[in-house]
Amino acid sequence: MTELIFLRPWWLAALLPLAALAWRLWRQSPHGGWARVISPQMLVLLQRDGWLRPGEAGRLRLWLPLAGALLIVALSGPAVPRAGQAEYRRLDPLLLLLDLSPSVVASPVALAGLQTAAMRLLQSAEGRPVGVMGWAADAYLISSPTSDAESLEGTIAVLSQQTMPVAGSRPDIALSMARDLFAGPETGEGPGIGGADLVVITDGAGIGERASEEARRLASDGARVWGLALPASAEGAPAPQPEALRSLARAGGGEMFPEAATPELVQAIASAARLRLARDPQSAAALQDFGPWLLALAMIALLPLFRRREG
Repeated sequence: MTELIFLRPWWLAALLPLAALAWRLWRQSPHGGWARVISPQMLVLLQRDGWLRPGEAGRLRLWLPLAGALLIVALSGPAVPRAGQAEYRRLDPLLLLLDLSPSVVASPVALAGLQTAAMRLLQSAEGRPVGVMGWAADAYLISSPTSDAESLEGTIAVLSQQTMPVAGSRPDIALSMARDLFAGPETGEGPGIGGADLVVITDGAGIGERASEEARRLASDGARVWGLALPASAEGAPAPQPEALRSLARAGGGEMFPEAATPELVQAIASAARLRLARDPQSAAALQDFGPWLLALAMIALLPLFRRREG
């Protein structure tokens, strides 16, 4: 389903004063200001003899708010992606950061949840480059971003307690390594991480201020960090810490979702990508802006206000 994007959404705030104006116009008498200075009996006589026509005020109450609403919505820039331009928004990579620390991999429930969530994210890529990184006491790049997401499903399926060589939980190292992986275009070593989405799949263990600081650095570079919280951890390990993951995601400009809400996370990532596309000055060719058409309708709605009285 095509999602509507507003290129200049701040214009929609003008609908509030317009609604107040429309309410005030509708509360006025259909005879306008004459009702305050002429008795009701005289108004009836003047209207009967054709000296006073309530239709003038009626047109103002109807067509002025309608034209104003169309104008405001036109200025807000409603748009949809053009057909055949889907590949434009698929260039930014999606990076899965998997928690392979003992609190996750030693729990069959937590590990199965991590693998299921990662598989769903791979299946939702739709041609977008996807990379996979795992962390425990250190971080390791499992796969560089590839547009063949299906090729990573086998790798995700065999993750186990033996995957990481050293036990621990250092998500801050994984986030820092993700930033270095892409480098910046100014260094000539990578495409830059701006526009990338990083999904941290974890039970929340090990997340501290260092990890939040790395998430803020990623957000300042134009990336977005999301969190997917696993509901269980290994026996004897600290309880899952979803609030720590929520703070990390918000520091990175994203949001946290429970593992069961992976489809909602997919939708949130897609919506954020479309908004990023809408704000990109170079993406105008990828969007169909309906603002000019609505502006023409607003002009048509104003025409009844210029109708002159006969004679």
